[in-house]
Amino acid sequence: MNIDQFRKRFEDETTCRQFIESVLWRHGRYCPHCHCSKSYALSGDSVRAGLYECAQCKGQFTVTVKTPMHSTKLPLWKWLLAMYYIINSSKGVSSVFLGKWVGISQKSAWKLGHAIKKMMDPGMELVPALQGIVELDEKYIGGKPRYEQGVKHKRGRGTEKQ
Repeated sequence: MNIDQFRKRFEDETTCRQFIESVLWRHGRYCPHCHCSKSYALSGDSVRAGLYECAQCKGQFTVTVKTPMHSTKLPLWKWLLAMYYIINSSKGVSSVFLGKWVGISQKSAWKLGHAIKKMMDPGMELVPALQGIVELDEKYIGGKPRYEQGVKHKRGRGTEKQ
């Protein structure tokens, strides 16, 4: 999908919200507070679109609750646009360019980029600890020894550091 197709696909906030709902709730809508699968959409003149109420705990929620997108003032299409740029860049995107492309400040783009990367993490609790043979490249670890009065430290290769 190129950027023109992206803008046609996500032309307004409702389309973006429906897409995120289809991704996050692919097995059905559930309450993020109590994980109950019974909820209903709230409607009325003063109710914003995409607001639901749980039948069990009576808590109100949207698709962004308990995600990095929660309580943000950025529109969902800017989140999706930033995701598009991060996913389609082969070498990563700096926060300066992400901010320019999305139309936000560099600081906001930095936070946005980290939040998106956090959402892309499959979950560290699911990943087991390293086991078996682990290969690493060589790396010099350490620096100058701290200054101690009257102590002469070896220099260069004589330090016996690995």
